[in-house]
Amino acid sequence: MWSKIFKASNHGLVRGVAIYSVTWPVSSLIQQALQPSGNKNIDLQRAAKFSVYGGLYVAPTLYAWMRFAGYVWPSMTITSHITKAVVEQFSYGPFAMASFFFFMTLLDGGTIEDAKMEVQEKFVSTWKIAVMVWPVLQTINYCVIPSKNRLIFVSLAGFVWTTFLAYKKYEENKSIQIADKKTDL
Repeated sequence: MWSKIFKASNHGLVRGVAIYSVTWPVSSLIQQALQPSGNKNIDLQRAAKFSVYGGLYVAPTLYAWMRFAGYVWPSMTITSHITKAVVEQFSYGPFAMASFFFFMTLLDGGTIEDAKMEVQEKFVSTWKIAVMVWPVLQTINYCVIPSKNRLIFVSLAGFVWTTFLAYKKYEENKSIQIADKKTDL
């Protein structure tokens, strides 16, 4: 039995699911602890939602993308690696970010309309930052990291990114706050 478990753990998807099921909720907990608001209560249900989303959605979709990219660009040249990183940023990246805002809103009890609004409000500003970060990280991933450990590398690099995503997801809408303050005057 243990040999079957060990053998399964060598599979990239299984390792990715395990790692994302842990790193995503920990990122949520870190984001909550670092919140600038006076509320220091930790929402364990939110962290559990991050675990479910990270392990059951992000890990499989990222694994599928990496397998696809390896099939389309099997060459191990620097040009091929950079191409994969850039194409990812303009294909999988937007899909992943929009999915995050959409599905996390639904997991939080929002409606489909709420989820669409969340994507519209937060996607562009988040993606602008991602364009500066992820092509560099993915080029390193494709050039230096062995293929069986790429999902793990991405999950560790994504640990910080997920903390940032949690911040973006739960940050207060500053324009609404300003409007509220003006009406109170």
